[in-house]
Amino acid sequence: MRPISLSNSVNKIFSRVIHERLVEFLPNLISQEHAGFMKGRSIVENVLLTHEIITDIRLRTKVGPNVVIKLDMTKAYVRLSWLFLTKMLRKMGFPEAFIGLIVDFIGNNWYSILINGQLNGFFKSSRGVKQGDPLPPTLFILAAEVMSRGLNSLHTNLYFCGFGMPKWSPKINHLSYVDDTIIFSSSDENSLRLVMEVLQAYESSSSQLVNKAKSAIYLHHLTDNEVINKVERITSIGRQCFPMTYLGCPIFYARRRSDYYKRLITKVMDKLQSWKGKLLSVGGRVVLIANVMQSIPIHMMSVVNPPIYVINKLQSIFAKFFWSSNVGGNSRHWSSWTNLCMPYEEGDIGFRSLHDVSKALFCKLWWNFRTKPSLWSAFISQKYCKKLNSVIVPWKRGSHVWRKMLECRDLIEHQIYWKPRMGSAQFWFDNWTELGALYFQVPAEFGIDEDIQNVNDLVENGLPAKKRQPKIRLQDDMGQWLTFQDILLPEEGIALEGLSLQQAITKCWTSPVVPKLNPVLQALPTCIAWELWKRRNSFKYREEVSVSRVIYRMSSTMKALVQLKKHGLHVPKKWLDLLTMMEQYAPRLKYEKVLWEFPPRGWIKVNTDGACRGNPGKSLIGLCIRDEVGDLIYAEGREISEGTNNESEAVAIVEALKKCKNLNYFHIWLQIDSLLLKNIIEE
Repeated sequence: MRPISLSNSVNKIFSRVIHERLVEFLPNLISQEHAGFMKGRSIVENVLLTHEIITDIRLRTKVGPNVVIKLDMTKAYVRLSWLFLTKMLRKMGFPEAFIGLIVDFIGNNWYSILINGQLNGFFKSSRGVKQGDPLPPTLFILAAEVMSRGLNSLHTNLYFCGFGMPKWSPKINHLSYVDDTIIFSSSDENSLRLVMEVLQAYESSSSQLVNKAKSAIYLHHLTDNEVINKVERITSIGRQCFPMTYLGCPIFYARRRSDYYKRLITKVMDKLQSWKGKLLSVGGRVVLIANVMQSIPIHMMSVVNPPIYVINKLQSIFAKFFWSSNVGGNSRHWSSWTNLCMPYEEGDIGFRSLHDVSKALFCKLWWNFRTKPSLWSAFISQKYCKKLNSVIVPWKRGSHVWRKMLECRDLIEHQIYWKPRMGSAQFWFDNWTELGALYFQVPAEFGIDEDIQNVNDLVENGLPAKKRQPKIRLQDDMGQWLTFQDILLPEEGIALEGLSLQQAITKCWTSPVVPKLNPVLQALPTCIAWELWKRRNSFKYREEVSVSRVIYRMSSTMKALVQLKKHGLHVPKKWLDLLTMMEQYAPRLKYEKVLWEFPPRGWIKVNTDGACRGNPGKSLIGLCIRDEVGDLIYAEGREISEGTNNESEAVAIVEALKKCKNLNYFHIWLQIDSLLLKNIIEE
């Protein structure tokens, strides 16, 4: 028995006013994992995120297979403790006057029981909230946030190993929609016990109760029976097999099968069966199909991509009912369903094609992914678009939902126009010019400048430099700069052995070259141009100039360059000998394989580094904290005051240890690359 709100209109007006005031604060109070009754969050995204996570159930963790726990709360609204609710509101910072208003609203309720048409009793409730009222769902969400925060706190517990997910994806160990909760964990015994401790603490404080008879655990079908028995023993919850039904949609990790959608087909047929035998005109059947029946599959088609067989089956059911007024009718179909789905303005019925509806829903899904920041969109971006932008990422592998989204991307992306305004549009991948993404407008032989991320970068920094100078440093840097700025132009009429200068350069640079000579030959044009320019000026002012002197100076310059790059190497003076030496040069390298090691169970590993330019000079530090499975806990890199290399290394260590202390980590494995500081710390 559940208390139903039969209050008068004045009471519901007060409830609505409080709800509207309270709902403005919910996005800042409720965790992202909860998607119920909040503006900007959708039940669709919760189902999509659940499906994406379970798709990776094969990814084993360091301690064993993955486990999905689907919870069922026993009469969640009825059992909620008022004392727990007031403590929770006070903990979240609500003023006492507001809390008192809430208590007066939910505590001043009296009930009577209607038995055989007569009212019996008149008693006051002591816990729970009414259903059918605007405010109670909001209060229940605030109460359920306690469980969400308890589960989220497990991410900082070194003994908890979560569900195996793609690298760099957001850490998620549960998803909730009001009282429908799914928990993601590994099959590790310690992890499962920590999850059950959170649930037991929530039950004891809020008077909520997990119905373990209706709850279920789900594992991969290849999981060992020993692991399954262990999970059932720790959780006291029985195992069920996929597909799992969550918020009315089938969730599975294997290939799509038509029998996963039998529930949808049965629901449509049962709805039509209630109209069987009733005298409905053709117009009545049109209204029933268009406004009622075709709306039933919308929710499921928004979050899953049913096989073509399922969509065709639904349309076949609609067509049979339209032509024969019953589900199993065999009347003659005077027109195909495709023609019936043509617009009414063109002389047809105007039904909606479910294939077109599916495309439209996934186009909307792509639009939400591109424009609406959410936990689901962040997870999808990290899972599929880590290396490439979502506009150009190709299909490789993933869920059938992601594949359908990429198919609809080609239909909708060129229809999306981004107004520059604040300049947040992506410069290369967003259609902010109304000509399409610039990435597709640039010819294949040209590259794109990845330094320009958005339109604002171009507005503030302007166009990048058109030319890149070679990475060499010689004494005559000014001469090189002038050469690459096109200030020194070669005079016309220069010829070499009957060839023009352009022909001679082309002949030289198209010849095959040993790869080891590339660094030398890349710097050679600059040296030649500079020496020729100096000799040209000497000749202009009537100084003696000889060809041998020019060649000698160029050889000396190239020798200096090689000595600068190869310290301690004996470089011959002659040009041909220098080339021969470079062709035969093989550096002596000493390789030592260094691998990142996982810390022991219950420990964290901290890597730090520091460096400065000039020693002393501008200093920077970096630190990285990872848990026992290698997942990133915290990372930081920033500039500090000027100092030496050792000082920056020491500052990095101190900052890392401070951060570990703030995060309550005391079992620390510190790894640094400074032998001096290592010896100092050990002493």
